Amino acid sequence: MTAHILVVDDEPTIERLFRQLFRKRTRSGEWELFFAQNGVEALQKLAELPQIDMVLTDINMPEMDGLTLLAELQKQEEALFRAVVISAYGDLQKVRLAMNRGAFDF
Repeated sequence: MTAHILVVDDEPTIERLFRQLFRKRTRSGEWELFFAQNGVEALQKLAELPQIDMVLTDINMPEMDGLTLLAELQKQEEALFRAVVISAYGDLQKVRLAMNRGAFDF
């Protein structure tokens, strides 16, 4: 069974990094990675790809940040995926806010 993972981050090197780091898992079919550069793109991808199992999101992004994305994801009652925040920031207030908005982990 393939895990479908959506990575949401505006850093241009993130996609290349994830593809290199998880090359074996994607080639074997264990994982399939999808990418969006902000929360708006992520919501569009989720509408197009109902098979997404996990969303990995950054906090600081243009158009729609990760915390707003989490709030929007909470509104999707039919969603069966987990959201995890990936961030270099250790701000406990943002960690708490992300968890309150439905993040599975930080």
